[in-house]
Amino acid sequence: MRCLLTSLSLSCAVLATPVAAQDLNTAIADALGQAPAIAEASAGEAAAKARLDRARAERNPLLRLEGSVGTGRIDNQGFFGFAPANTTPLALQAVGELPLYAGGRTAAAMAQAKGGSDMARLQAEQTRLQTIVQAVATYAEVLTARQLEARFDRLVTALVETERQAQLRFRTGDIASSELAQTRARRAEADAGFAQAQGRRLSAEAAYARVTGKMAGALDPLPALPVMPATLDEALDHARHANPSLRQAQAAVAVARSGVRAAKAEGMPMIGAFAEAGRVRDQFFPNYQADSVAVGVRGRWTLWAGGRVAAQTHAASAELNASTARERAASQQLDGMVIDAWQAVQTSQRMVTASTLRSEAAAEALRGTRLETQVGAKPTLALLDAEREAIEAEAARIEAEAMRTVAAWRLNALTATVQP
Repeated sequence: MRCLLTSLSLSCAVLATPVAAQDLNTAIADALGQAPAIAEASAGEAAAKARLDRARAERNPLLRLEGSVGTGRIDNQGFFGFAPANTTPLALQAVGELPLYAGGRTAAAMAQAKGGSDMARLQAEQTRLQTIVQAVATYAEVLTARQLEARFDRLVTALVETERQAQLRFRTGDIASSELAQTRARRAEADAGFAQAQGRRLSAEAAYARVTGKMAGALDPLPALPVMPATLDEALDHARHANPSLRQAQAAVAVARSGVRAAKAEGMPMIGAFAEAGRVRDQFFPNYQADSVAVGVRGRWTLWAGGRVAAQTHAASAELNASTARERAASQQLDGMVIDAWQAVQTSQRMVTASTLRSEAAAEALRGTRLETQVGAKPTLALLDAEREAIEAEAARIEAEAMRTVAAWRLNALTATVQP
């Protein structure tokens, strides 16, 4: 019995413990931890680093061992006086090579791989910033949808009572049938608004689960706005120096330049040192044996390639021109996006101020109209219109605050100043 009471006490204690609300930073961390796009970008970054290691390895010595063994028969037709005999041909060769001069091929390949690694790293960073903004937008949407649903729920509850009173007053002859019909229309309108808000909330919570990998429980209110660039010029300067997409386009130009060098290097000679050791048995006649050792330098230079090198160089130069054009386009596009984001922050800030004033005024008007309706100074429809105006004003304020938060985080993502 004592054990049972203890278990019940512990269970009640666990149930009574309040569940901690999730905050925005937690949602961002959850999104970063489970986003498939980030996993894909990280894998691409790892692959690019491996390709860079592969390019660097071309400078290292190469040791190669080759061999073969078999069974056969040699018949020299009596030449050298050897009679036909069964043999076991054996050949072993160990070769060591060290590149001394590659005409710029190795350096160009390393530069290309280094640029590819930088591009993959910047792509991973860009994906991370986009995921953060997506998490912020989803978090804000859940809060907005929940508040709107709660307000429409209260409005529907109030209109149910208003409709009931209108029916009583109609029965006693205090109001006309048209006023009762309008009251019912307002009730139906509120029901439609509640259904829309509820659907929006369900969609927002489903999106939150997809983005963060967790169900949306109790959420803390939106925190204070993050620190942003003080001026538009400062925001543009930050973006031009740190935006991952622009830096990725710049890295692509560097890779294209390395491609031009690599194409030209194909017409240059290659020189390397080598050391070889070999052993041969039963190769040319029965019981033949030979061991060899050689050390030296070998080179290769294609003096005429039938236009192959020139054509490859022209193609690489064209790709460089295309990469340069893409960089300019990325820079122009980034400037436009930063300006748009900056204006979105400024506009949403003014919208928050105006909608707050509107909400306060609508709430005050609703209180006054409610009192006037109670004493019969205004009809019931005036109260219903005031309630609708109040809910619309409050909805505008909530959405403006969410818009401001998302715009601020988007601006910081473009300028690469996000600090989750």
